[in-house]
Amino acid sequence: MNIDITEKVLFNYVFFPDVLSPEVAEYLNNSKDFSEEIEFFKELKKSIQSELSFQEKKLLAKKISSYQLNEIIELYPVQTPSKKKENGLILAAASEEQRKPIVSSRTYYDNNKTYIIKVINYENSCKIFVFSTQYELIENFDLIITPQNLKYHIDDNTVPLELDFNVVPESITLELNLVQQS
Repeated sequence: MNIDITEKVLFNYVFFPDVLSPEVAEYLNNSKDFSEEIEFFKELKKSIQSELSFQEKKLLAKKISSYQLNEIIELYPVQTPSKKKENGLILAAASEEQRKPIVSSRTYYDNNKTYIIKVINYENSCKIFVFSTQYELIENFDLIITPQNLKYHIDDNTVPLELDFNVVPESITLELNLVQQS
C-alpha cells in the first residue's frame, strides 16, 4: 500500500485526526518518519490553545489593524465596615457651627484585583480615579457607571474623570479599547 503523506495530512493528523483514513492514522501512529513534522504541528497546536496575555493582545492590536480587542472589566464596591466618629467639640453659644466640606469615597475592584477605581464625592462634584495594580498606563478606554449607564471616554488614566455632580455607582465597567477610535 502506497500512502502519500503531505504537509496537509500531517496537519490534519494533529489538528483534525477524524478526517484521516484509519490506514493513514495507523501508519503515522507507528512510523517515526515524520516525527519532527508532527512534533512541530503539536507545538503549534499547543501555542494556539494557550491564552495570550493582555500585553500580547495589546501588541497584536497595535500591529494588526484588523485585530480589534475590547476587554470588558466589571468592578464592584469593596465592602468596608462603617466607623462612627464622635465629635467631642463643644461650641460656645455665640460661635458659628463649624462646617467641613462633605467628602465621601468608595473603592471598586475587579474580580482579579487588576484594576482599582476610587470615586470621591465632594459637596457638588466628583472625581473618579482609575488605577492598574500592574502600574500600567491605561489608554483609550470607556468608563460606564451603573445603574445610571453614564458612559465616558477617557484617553488615559493619568488624570481623574471630573464630574460636576455626585455619583454612587452600584458597579463600574471598564471597556478597554486597544484600537484607537477615529
